Amino acid sequence: MNNSKPSFIDAFLFTDEWNDFNNRNSLIFWGTSDEGTVKLIFKNKPVFFVDHSAQNFNLQFSHLRKQTKLKSFSLKPVDAIYFNTQDELLRAEENLLSQNIKTYESDVIPTKRFLMEKGINAQVKIEGKFSKQENALVFHNPKISPTNFTPNLKIASIDIETNVKDNSLYSYAIHLTQNGNEHKIVRVLGDENKQLSDFVFQHEFEKIILENFISDIQKFDPDIIIGWNVLGFDLTILEERAKVRNVKFTIGRDNSISKITQRNAGRYFVRISGRIVLDGPMTLRSAFYNFEDFKLETVAQELLGTGKTIESDQDKVKQINYLFENDKLKFAEYNLTDCILVSEIFAKVGIIDQLITRSKLSGLFLDQLGQMTAAFDHFYLPKFHKAGFVAPNVKDIYSTQHSAGGYVFDPKPGLYENVFVLDFKSLYPSIIQTFKIDPLSRLLSNENPLQTPVNIKFSRTHHILPNFINELMEHRETAKKNNDKNLSQAIKILMNSFYGVMGSYGCRFYHPNLPDAITGTGQWLLQQSKMFLEKDDVKVIYGDTDSLFVHVTSKFEDADKIGNSIAENLNNYWNKRIKKEFNLESHLEIEYEKYYSKLVLTSMRGREGGAKKRYAGLISKDKIEFVGMEFVRSDWTKLAKNFQYELYFKIFNEEDYENWIRNFVNDLLSGSYNSDLVYKKRLRKSSEAYTKTQPPHVKAARMINQKRGTVNYFITKRGPIPTELNPKDFDYQHYIEKQIKPITDSVLMLFGKSFHSIVNAKQLDLF
Repeated sequence: MNNSKPSFIDAFLFTDEWNDFNNRNSLIFWGTSDEGTVKLIFKNKPVFFVDHSAQNFNLQFSHLRKQTKLKSFSLKPVDAIYFNTQDELLRAEENLLSQNIKTYESDVIPTKRFLMEKGINAQVKIEGKFSKQENALVFHNPKISPTNFTPNLKIASIDIETNVKDNSLYSYAIHLTQNGNEHKIVRVLGDENKQLSDFVFQHEFEKIILENFISDIQKFDPDIIIGWNVLGFDLTILEERAKVRNVKFTIGRDNSISKITQRNAGRYFVRISGRIVLDGPMTLRSAFYNFEDFKLETVAQELLGTGKTIESDQDKVKQINYLFENDKLKFAEYNLTDCILVSEIFAKVGIIDQLITRSKLSGLFLDQLGQMTAAFDHFYLPKFHKAGFVAPNVKDIYSTQHSAGGYVFDPKPGLYENVFVLDFKSLYPSIIQTFKIDPLSRLLSNENPLQTPVNIKFSRTHHILPNFINELMEHRETAKKNNDKNLSQAIKILMNSFYGVMGSYGCRFYHPNLPDAITGTGQWLLQQSKMFLEKDDVKVIYGDTDSLFVHVTSKFEDADKIGNSIAENLNNYWNKRIKKEFNLESHLEIEYEKYYSKLVLTSMRGREGGAKKRYAGLISKDKIEFVGMEFVRSDWTKLAKNFQYELYFKIFNEEDYENWIRNFVNDLLSGSYNSDLVYKKRLRKSSEAYTKTQPPHVKAARMINQKRGTVNYFITKRGPIPTELNPKDFDYQHYIEKQIKPITDSVLMLFGKSFHSIVNAKQLDLF
């Protein structure tokens, strides 16, 4: 089918790739529209830049050199050099390097350059003729422009079950959702080929199951594939088994072979043409969700109030094998339930909508949103070019020491009443706004210069980033008014990334003056704010990067009124001071964040002084907020968390805690808290990859051949033992010395007491 008339279609792009063929570079983009899947193919001339003065060099490849009006960081004019293929560009870069000739922006991926220069952030208006191929509308060199389009994505949740001995397939399940509609299918290994229900099919050989998986994916044609550990387990094993059975793993939209690769720190990456893969735990972590652990059962129970059809971890493998051998329909139900749980988790938290919003804002595709340096390039490079400059390659950035980071006052350990927390709203972005901190303004710092509080110069008039932050701030206020939480969060993530990106050696715009000016000014603001606030009845007892903890000793009736008054006075102070000293408009905004009727700042363990980033505050009579303490750490036991909460509750409410501690220890030693002794720790890489050291959770994982995920284990008199082995010889002394005692001593030393002064050795020896 061909469309002879130009068509106008709005689409949302989610994958890109380039290839060199017949001495030509092509850019390929896949996306979705209201008319279906779209594939865009463009001819391209890859480009990099060289100094105009570099005239006498020899390139063995066909190229076109053009003078430009652009300059390098050293303010020297540069020329553009265009190539027929990306391969020729990369080889030319090596050739010039061997001649000591520097190139600029030769490391920019051609698909990324193409979209950023056109100002396209995933959403695109397409104008041109198309043909219908590969279940897609295929456009060759259409006219494209930015637009506003929200996609309606097809999402397939997949899950496999395997024989744990050799990873051979028992079954797979697919649960497809779009617009509230769903389709499902399960294919399971059995003695003969037959249909077991409307959506459950039995097949005689593993090869047939693998071939059907590929055809089912092609038939369902999802935009996104999701699953729980889908990259490191399901797709990896499917690819491995396909190789074993000589089946081409062609699950992409163009029938190319899909590839899953494992890179540093055990992370997996996948290339499936025209589709993206989102792993459940990784996606939720990137959106700042936190759970006791990231097992599917744990997350499903917390978010959905339901879980797997097989609940017992201890007998899980045995139960799965039993169902596989004796009840294929029940086995298929278990397999499919995992798929449905993942679909419902994604829907419950609205994670796809959040990712779409972040993609629209940053210009990154849905599975690349963690690449904040790429996001910075996407919006900054085109504007940098318009300002008359090109940027260096990342590898040519000169590395120096990292910036000092956020300022933290040494806490004054103690138990305080009436503490107000003030917060600098979006501190680093507002510093960038106020003091015009920006790569371009650094380069042109001699043109209408301003001096920051830490004596680093920037231009008052030539800058890019401050104006962009102004726009983002306005959009965020609008988003808040419209209760658009996704947009508000997306803007916050993007703005807060700017400091980290400019302070990273992986950023082509890195210069130490950029992060140093930001963090140095932040430190100055906190120190000067402390000096302004402190008087007879007001003391700043702690400060951390963008927050001040203000202790008020005078009497008052309305805490919120006092907190708002302190914040208003500080805002007025900074507005006037920045105008007077720097002749700048202040974009700093201090907010009254919260009030603690009581607050504990603990001491450092084994040393004098207060522990930074560790405190507990009483928000209301029965609500305690912990920061940096064991209560909020995922790798501490439930025993420790419960103990800490109850101990602080009694301290804050002036209840007897000494007898309670003694009774708690007695109950622990008598076995009352055995179910709370579980440690949970995630394997950062395969358990087999730990060679230099063997932490307790790795030792436990190896006992049951667990290679990935979260390890649950007890500390016994034999050492770490996984919960699946159901040990009984718990090492109670370990839990007392490593969990209970440190929590007790960190707070009771404020009162001149200790764990052993309350619980004597004789009591412990009884057990």
